[in-house]
This record gives sequence, structure tokens and C-alpha cells, in this order.
Amino acid sequence: MLIWAKKRAPKGTLTFSSRGRTIKLYFFCTCNSSQRSILMDMTYVWLVLVSLVGGFLQAAVGFGYAVFVMVFFPLFIPSIPAASTVSCLLCMLASSWMLIQYRKSVQPKKVLWPIGAYFLVMPFAILLATRIPQREMSIALGVFLLAVGIYYLFYSGKLRIPSTPAAGLITGALSGVFSGLFAVSAPPAALYCLSVMETKEAYVSTLQFFFVVTNTYALTVRAMNGLITGQVLLWSLAAAVGMSLGMLAGGLVYRRADLSRIKRWVFIFIAVMGLWTIVSNLV
Repeated sequence: MLIWAKKRAPKGTLTFSSRGRTIKLYFFCTCNSSQRSILMDMTYVWLVLVSLVGGFLQAAVGFGYAVFVMVFFPLFIPSIPAASTVSCLLCMLASSWMLIQYRKSVQPKKVLWPIGAYFLVMPFAILLATRIPQREMSIALGVFLLAVGIYYLFYSGKLRIPSTPAAGLITGALSGVFSGLFAVSAPPAALYCLSVMETKEAYVSTLQFFFVVTNTYALTVRAMNGLITGQVLLWSLAAAVGMSLGMLAGGLVYRRADLSRIKRWVFIFIAVMGLWTIVSNLV
């Protein structure tokens, strides 16, 4: 029997919130008195599907997996900090795989200043994320997604950052804030690496090096704050299946499809979803 209810549902169901009311979608089977109702948790199905699309975009157009999945993860994972932790785990796996591929071109010294600033700022952002009410966190996430969409649509090819220690520190601090709040550190870091690297291979490999180091540190801090639980690991395992399949599929269509058009529509979608998240939590 399929139930669409406004009453309290078992943990792990798909949840939608609007105007202070919570709507949850869950399934159960009514049995005789000797049996309990059986809960079918759809969270894992959504994790696989969303991660599959995110992994496909990551491999096909170089689009950030984290930005895409953070549009959807908060819809069916109970809290944004938990959703961010799952995203962080998956991003570390994806970055490690790409770093192995481009390891010969990596230039670690170029990102030491951003990494240092990230290490200082990121723990405070995580602590802040665990204390901000869910509604305010959702609005902040919406603003962030809208800003990311607008940036990539109109300014990503125009802005450049100077290769100075001050620029590196500011970049790392911004990445630390975004990573701690939403597990999305790519926009500032990518812009910095694009500005200071001379070749495409050096850009890709050094950026992945930055992600591997910072995500490893971020996961350590999240674990110390009690955010890595058995449930989070199960969610991450399901998401890893979808991401792996998506990256394999994305690799097959790379250089064949009209990637620039796909990328543009993806960022339009991200911006629209950010605006929708803001409005739905304010109205």
C-alpha cells in the first residue's frame, strides 16, 4: 500500500518541507498480527540515481559532482551536514581516481597557500553548519547554488586570480567555508588553479591534488564532530555505485556530444534550483 502522509514517517523516508509542514513519502506492507510492517527505504534508490547523473556530468563535461548532488541530497537525507558528509566522501574517491590518472603533471607547491588557509577555516565552518537551523541552512544553500550557477554561466571565463600568497590564502579560506557548509569547495579552487597553471594537465592534476588533501582533512574533521556514522557510510556506499556507473558512461560520450550546450543547461538548472530553494523556504 502506498501512503502519502503528513504525519510522522519512519526514519529514512523521502521528505519535503514547505511553510513549516513536512510531507513524507514512504511504503509499507500491512501483515498479520505476528508480523511487523515492512519499510522500503527509497533513499538508497535516489542516492544511486542522483549520483549516477552527477558522475556522468563529472566525466563528460568536467562539471563538479558535489554541486549537482547537493541540489538533491538535502531532499532525502535528513540534514544538510549529513548530506554534505556523503558528498565529501564521494568527492574524495572521484578526485583520488583522477589524481592517479594525471599524477605526472601535479604541482603541489602551487596550492600550499590555499591548503593552509583551508585547514584553518574549514573546521569553524563545519561547527557553524551543525548549529544553524535547517531552514536557514537551506536558504544559504539556495543562495550558494544560485551564485554558482550565475558565476559559471557569465563569469567563469573572464575572472583571473594573481599567483600571490594573499590570493592563495583568500581562495583557500573561501573553499574552506563552502566545504564546511556544503561540501563544495570547487569554484574558488578551480578559478585559482586555472589562473596559476600553465597547462591543462597541470591544472587538472593539481586541482585534484588539492581536493584529495582537503577532502581527507575535511572527513577527519567531520568524523571528530560525529558526522560520519554507520548510516552515512551506507548512504555513501549506495552513492558510490551510482557515481561509478555515471563516470563510466560519461567517459564514453566525452568528445562526442555537444558538451558546451549540456554544460550551459546544467548550470541554468543549478541556478533555478537555487532560486527555488530560497523561495520555498521563505514563502
